[in-house]
Amino acid sequence: MFEDRPPRRRWSRSQRFSLSETGRAAEAAYRSQIVASRSEEGGRTSYDAARTAWATAHGIQPDDGLYLGELATGPKTLQQLAEALETCGKSRDDARPAVERIFDANLIVADPESAASSR
Repeated sequence: MFEDRPPRRRWSRSQRFSLSETGRAAEAAYRSQIVASRSEEGGRTSYDAARTAWATAHGIQPDDGLYLGELATGPKTLQQLAEALETCGKSRDDARPAVERIFDANLIVADPESAASSR
């Protein structure tokens, strides 16, 4: 059971993340699809379908778009992401796996300067 889990990454508390080029395009597509879903009939159903289609195309989960949206404003630490999305019902326990997924999907990068400055 425990063997199936990939090892957790270790990032320092001061590690900042920012969008990669691919991540910028994915975040723009996310915003575009969400806005387009508002003009469709179906309300929440069309919104959920747009988020799911976007996430499937990037191999991540629908809520991961929230994290990309936060990172679109500039580099942030894991703690800053968690705090920014508290009003959406997200916690630090939600943020870590989301950051790992979007990192693995090459949508974000770890800022090397923030890691070096914490040593």
